[in-house]
Parts: sequence; structure tokens; C-alpha cells
Amino acid sequence: MKPKILITGPPRCGKSTLISMLIEYFKKKSYKIEGFLTPEIRKKGKRIGFDIKNLNTGEQVPLARIGTHDLQFKLGRYSIFLENLEKTLDKLKFDDIKKADFLIIDEIGKMELFSKKFQELLKKLFKSDISILATIGQKLKHPIKDHILKIPNIVLLNLTKQNQQEIFKKIISMV
Repeated sequence: MKPKILITGPPRCGKSTLISMLIEYFKKKSYKIEGFLTPEIRKKGKRIGFDIKNLNTGEQVPLARIGTHDLQFKLGRYSIFLENLEKTLDKLKFDDIKKADFLIIDEIGKMELFSKKFQELLKKLFKSDISILATIGQKLKHPIKDHILKIPNIVLLNLTKQNQQEIFKKIISMV
């Protein structure tokens, strides 16, 4: 069974940074990677939102922004551009994912889980024989998280600011 690794930890502990480090490592080893990142967007040093970036195409579009936008889904002070997430998901072809060495999902979180399409894709992917490396909110309360954590052979790694190198090495050794 191919590894399915979930990285969790408190906000701002470096989950996305670790994913980026792993992507660079895997690219240097010529691994084929599919998936997406959700980088935070800053303006004048303040976070104003998140984008969603397709790792294969490099396309980056808004996922969430502070402010009142005429959008159905909101989380705290963020408006969620769910259509952009779903268009990005549509560009992730299952046949391409199956050929990849790793599928990267950064992240499985409240914003992304507004999408029923994302929830269904997660169920399909975690049942498959695809290697997955994903981040998931530590305090996330959602049936999808419960579902994923019940799947045999899921590896859940708790990241802190202090153990980033240790977790990096552990993931490398699992591949």
C-alpha cells in the first residue's frame, strides 16, 4: 500500500513550509508530483487571504480574501472563492494523479471543505492506491477528517516548530 501521510499541527507551525521543502526535495529526485498548495497572500505584511496553486500548471487563483465579496461561503472575515477551488480540482485528472509519485494536498481545512466536490474527491483518493501527502487542520471538526483517520495505514504526524526537520526526515524515510 502506498503511503498516505497527514501532517497536522497548530496554526503557523510550518505545515505549508514543510510541504514546500518536501516538494523541492522530491523534484530534485525527479519524482512526479500532482496536487495543489494554498499559499497565504500578504499585503504590507498582513495576511489578506489565500490562493490555490495547481502544482502541475502553476496556475494560482484566489481561494479566500478578507472583505465583503458577493460570495455564498464565508469563514470568519474571509470570503471563500469556492468556484476557483472546484475549477482547480477539475484540472487534477485522476489518471494523471495515478501516474504521479505523490499527490500533494495543502490543505484539508474548513475553507476547502465547503466544497462537496472536494469532499467526494478526498473519499475517492484516500480509498485509492495513490501516495498522498496532505496537511490537515489540527482542530478541524468535520466528518471527512473522521472518515480519513479511520482508514487503515494512515500516518498522522504532529508538527511543531521544533520538530520540522525530524518530521521531514521521517517522511523521506517512508517514501
